[in-house]
Amino acid sequence: MKIKEWKVPAAALALMAAAAAFLSWWSANQRLGKPGIQTMSGGRAGELQIEFPQYVLDYVGEDRLIPEGDRNALPPDTTIAVRDYTATDEFGVRLMGVLMGTDRTSIHQPEFCLRGLGYTIVGSELDTISVTGPEPYELPVMILRTEREHKGVMYPGFYVYWFVADGLATARHWERMWWMAKGLFATGELQRWAYVSCLALSRPGNAETCLNRVKEFLAHAIPEFQPRPKSLAGEEEPKVSIVAEE
Repeated sequence: MKIKEWKVPAAALALMAAAAAFLSWWSANQRLGKPGIQTMSGGRAGELQIEFPQYVLDYVGEDRLIPEGDRNALPPDTTIAVRDYTATDEFGVRLMGVLMGTDRTSIHQPEFCLRGLGYTIVGSELDTISVTGPEPYELPVMILRTEREHKGVMYPGFYVYWFVADGLATARHWERMWWMAKGLFATGELQRWAYVSCLALSRPGNAETCLNRVKEFLAHAIPEFQPRPKSLAGEEEPKVSIVAEE
């Protein structure tokens, strides 16, 4: 083999070896960041628990049992919480949180789960929730408009979600991934992201009223479990990063 012919594969092998060495070092030395939502110890084998409020406005919350199969489908250090809330007029919403540990695959695009549960996604839009509390702010969220058939009737619904880490919040999956990669290489810290969602179904013809109630519920629920996300270190005035949909 001529010298020029083996230089390229040798260089490629060297790069692969260097990348493998870096990944090995990174895996052993990375630091896990703080969650952007409130947690407490006391779960299974001392794992964290997400602290969703018991009461929101006139809604009463009840924890929903998470099937073992759903838990086993995610990395073992993933924290999951699901709580169903019912208002005095029996309108209900479901609040769910998934908090990653050292494995970023705990969180994926929410659309996959919805389709697996039998929902059809008919539209999506980037919006904000006007969060109440001592530090009001506009939280970016993604709203998926859904439909689900039950006994021959098609029920509209809404699935509202966002991602939050310590000091950061976004409604866009790619932006979360970019921030995670940038933070990891810049500081050696793996941002601990959580994916929070809220699901509600509506009676036919009552969709917009349902959406307004979901927004009202979230505006009062979010301050109970999520501190106001601040901008990156060095900013004097905390702010949430909101980006326009392309």
